[in-house]
Amino acid sequence: MNRSDKMRFWLVLIVVVGALCYAYLNKDNLNLGLDLKGGAHIVLQAKDTPENPLRDDSIDRLLAVLRNRIDQYGVAEPIIQKSGADRIIVDLPGIQDPAAALELIGRTAQMDFREVIDSTGRNLPVEPQRRNYDSDIQFVNAQERWKEELAKLTNASADLITRSKTLENSLVAPAEDPGTFYLLGPVVLSGKDLVNAEMAPDSLGRMGVSLEFNSEGARLFEEATGRMVGKQLAIVLDNVVISAPVVQDRISGGRAQITGRFTADEAGRLAIMLKAGALPVAVEIAENRSVGPSLGADSVRQGLQAGLFGAAMVLVFMLIYYQFRGLAADVALAVTVLLIFAGLLAFNATLTLPGIAGIILTLGMAVDGNVLIYERVREELNTGKTPMAALDSGFRKALVTILDSNITTLIAALVLFYFGSGSVRGFGVTLSVGLVASVFANVVVTRAILQLFVKRGKEVVRR
Repeated sequence: MNRSDKMRFWLVLIVVVGALCYAYLNKDNLNLGLDLKGGAHIVLQAKDTPENPLRDDSIDRLLAVLRNRIDQYGVAEPIIQKSGADRIIVDLPGIQDPAAALELIGRTAQMDFREVIDSTGRNLPVEPQRRNYDSDIQFVNAQERWKEELAKLTNASADLITRSKTLENSLVAPAEDPGTFYLLGPVVLSGKDLVNAEMAPDSLGRMGVSLEFNSEGARLFEEATGRMVGKQLAIVLDNVVISAPVVQDRISGGRAQITGRFTADEAGRLAIMLKAGALPVAVEIAENRSVGPSLGADSVRQGLQAGLFGAAMVLVFMLIYYQFRGLAADVALAVTVLLIFAGLLAFNATLTLPGIAGIILTLGMAVDGNVLIYERVREELNTGKTPMAALDSGFRKALVTILDSNITTLIAALVLFYFGSGSVRGFGVTLSVGLVASVFANVVVTRAILQLFVKRGKEVVRR
């Protein structure tokens, strides 16, 4: 071997050993996409409202708040990206509770503190059910009483609405318990002054959220509680009263606590939403799709089966058509697959079901490159050149075509990655990594193996 041949051989050896070691050490860090791991796929549609009109930076600010919320929620490798001018796609792999995730990312979480001026003072009673009464007469009487209570609540809430029209900056807001409405005064403290929110139980062991305000918020809160001793102070989240405690004393220090009928999970999500900040614009759920973990496991199994079957067919074809010379192509294919997975791990990419299809497509293109090389070498042998000279000349002529076809495909793959989303982007990722790996395998690995065959007197290609 000359110096360049030895360098090529050692380059192949170093790359293969390095890729093997890296892939083995990081084999548990391969990120699986939503279609393989299961999870939630949510499309949010931003809404243009008089209170929060859409501006040029609205979607960018919305993206920032969503990323902050989801990062605190602890989702591994989420995908959060724009889709058009006013939509955002959120993929949350591995999420077992899509409803909780939907509440987390779709709720505005605008918190205010307001003085309670008046309320309906009662909750909506439960509608009577026939099975709970011994006779029809008892059931009819219960229904009449229920309708009377419902009418009283309706009249009371209508009265609150009428009174609110005479008060500046007032609000009629429902409580979390159906049937109770509050007439609230102006905002005395808003969520913009909040610097921290954490889940914490109160002195009675009830789950709640501890709040901490900045210096301006602490001053406003102390002033408000000082003049509202003996009155109710409503904590309003997205125009719903979640708590309306009576102020017992002036509260200083810039700390408060929200308690209510929270579970630990609900309190944790509320703390995350408050700490991450309110959504800058109103959103609605345009699409909500869940993939169960069992379906994802089936996709993994079927995808691997398809990939292994396709690769096996390609390997067998090369061995049958080129006999022992097909070993060079088969080794190059194995190196291509190794480099693809090492590349996905190195770039922290996410493997999706279309990504597996991209890998299979890459294998077909890698074989196409080997076939092209063999045919060019055959043509050079037919001109009377020695095997080594034909090998060198054949590779030089094939290189131009291999690079041309792979670069044009790589451009298309990069376009899919940049402009696509979800599974389309996953296909673009694996195809891009696979194209680079296949070119290296064709141009460097295959050549090193064929040169080794020639040195040992093997006939690499028949005339």
